[in-house]
Amino acid sequence: MLLLAGGTQAWTDAGRPLETDGRFVSAPADVYKRPYEGTDNARAAMQRYIDWELQLVAQLANDEIARFHVARAPAAPRA
Repeated sequence: MLLLAGGTQAWTDAGRPLETDGRFVSAPADVYKRPYEGTDNARAAMQRYIDWELQLVAQLANDEIARFHVARAPAAPRA
C-alpha cells in the first residue's frame, strides 16, 4: 500500500495534476439510486417508498424485539 504524506493537498501543492474525467476502474457496487432521485422514476415507485418510510414508526412501536423508543409529541392542550 502506498500513501502520500499530506494527502491530496500536498499533491496539488507540489503542482501535480488531479484527474477530472471521473473514470472508475469498475462500476461502483456500493451505491444505489433512491426512489426519489432522478426524473426517470415512476411516481408509483416514489409513493411506495414514502409509504414504507411513514409506516416504519408504527412498525417500531409494535415490534417487541427492536430496542427503539418511539417518542411522540405531547398532545396539544385543550381549551
